Amino acid sequence: MSDNITHKHDLLIHTVASKYILGENIDIQIKGKKEQLICLNELLDASKKLYQSLNDTTTPLQQIMSLVEHKKTIADKFQKISGITWKL
Repeated sequence: MSDNITHKHDLLIHTVASKYILGENIDIQIKGKKEQLICLNELLDASKKLYQSLNDTTTPLQQIMSLVEHKKTIADKFQKISGITWKL
């Protein structure tokens, strides 16, 4: 990938992200600006944690709502710095 995460990388990032969130093995190096990579990493972790919580019947609704808000905040930041709208 180029030295900058851009809108043209949208499909690839979402494909890799969905595999990560589901716990599948992925082997890819994503290059970009440090701020974009840090934010993407936070977004991947937040998305995975939310997914796991939604699949855990013991997770309280309030905790799920908090995770949704956290992920939304990070997704908004990621969109501002990359131009990519988070779909997961």
